[in-house]
Amino acid sequence: MNSRRLFIASCMALVASAFSFVIRQDILQALRQTFNLSQAQSGLIGSAAFFGMAFTMLVGAPLCDSFGMKRMLALAWISHLVGTILTIAAPWIASEQTAYPILLASTFLVGGANGLVEIGINPLAATLYPTKKTHMLNMLHAWWPGGLMLGGLIAFAITKALGLDVETISREAMISGWQIKMCLILIPTVLYGLMFVVQKLPVTERVASGISNADMFREALRPMFLLWAFCMLLTAATELGPQSWQESVLRRTAGISGTLILVYTSSLMFIFRHFAGAIAHKLSPVGMLVGSSILSAIGLFSLSYAFNFLTAFLSATIFGLGIVFFWPTMLGVTAERFPKGGAFLLGIMGCVGNLAVAANSYVIGGIYDNYTLQNLDASVRDKVVTGSKIDEDKLNALAKDERKKVDSAIEDARDKGARMPFRYVSILPTCLVLIFSAIVLYDRSRGGYKPEEIRAEAALASDY
Repeated sequence: MNSRRLFIASCMALVASAFSFVIRQDILQALRQTFNLSQAQSGLIGSAAFFGMAFTMLVGAPLCDSFGMKRMLALAWISHLVGTILTIAAPWIASEQTAYPILLASTFLVGGANGLVEIGINPLAATLYPTKKTHMLNMLHAWWPGGLMLGGLIAFAITKALGLDVETISREAMISGWQIKMCLILIPTVLYGLMFVVQKLPVTERVASGISNADMFREALRPMFLLWAFCMLLTAATELGPQSWQESVLRRTAGISGTLILVYTSSLMFIFRHFAGAIAHKLSPVGMLVGSSILSAIGLFSLSYAFNFLTAFLSATIFGLGIVFFWPTMLGVTAERFPKGGAFLLGIMGCVGNLAVAANSYVIGGIYDNYTLQNLDASVRDKVVTGSKIDEDKLNALAKDERKKVDSAIEDARDKGARMPFRYVSILPTCLVLIFSAIVLYDRSRGGYKPEEIRAEAALASDY
């Protein structure tokens, strides 16, 4: 067993997951136009990845110890391949009626693969580096923004090279463009599959320490863990929900590429996650999360008012610095404070986090649609709205002069509607400031933040 090679392979698996996320958000509006979807339907497609991730983490996490981390990663590899290929093939195999469920299914499958990756690599990192879990999990999860950065840059380059950002692009060129981008996911997927197949993986830390299944499940009922899982709901929704909508929102509100902003904030996350250990040592992991929550709330709220490159860049910088440590530090603290829960509790944390992101992504799309319709005059709504979305068929039926006026009204309404979701989501990190501050005070009353060790307990038990 080579710890360094296993860690590198884990990083590559996370890059594949990151590619699937950033490319999906980059092509979300192209999918909407290709298959005539509403913003809410687009949001639900984006959410399907997180529902899939939550599902596999909920089902797979309790089985990881007995099934083995290597088998989990093999299932992840297969799911990444099948889900990605199914999305690429959707224009060829789907009709207008079946395209939406096929996209939901393929995205769910890719999300499931991402969840299986997390189930495998998080306990693997905790097992390989038992004395520095928070630091190494931050190092590992630096490759999530690293993958976002790399995938986003390549996707942006393809957009420019193929002219996919011009208004007069043909339907055929648009479809082939997002299909090419989806093919990018296959590159890191094939690589991490080849890297893991030749390696022997250890048993998880919990199994090696002799902790029983009963003790593992009992950890999930501890009041502090339940509170920590609730915090994961809020941190994940704050971090990943807005990121999946940045291209759609900032392209409209600030006239800039949300994908490039995502690349920029990802570069901040990639750099600063390598210093998580030193910062956590000075502030404690929970104290670090207090500062993260403050910056996230300020950054998100100001992003909702961004109107040009400068305001978007400054707001995104604050937001990016805020979300740097959220996901890996939540996992790191789980591994340090509840080690008897092992892969099961790490999976539960990932599950609740992804459920929050899935729900939040759909809610963001709904808020976007709702405020767009609210900002339309009643006369315009009566002409072009069916149910909760603007009907393209009704738009196409309008006379040329009337269509021009209605299009202008719709664009103005969409500009206003796009600003509202980030403003609402900023409430979540505001709540986190209060909760994390209370936990810091609680820890200080008990002598400060202290990780729990289970290897020493197992050795003591064996002596007796």
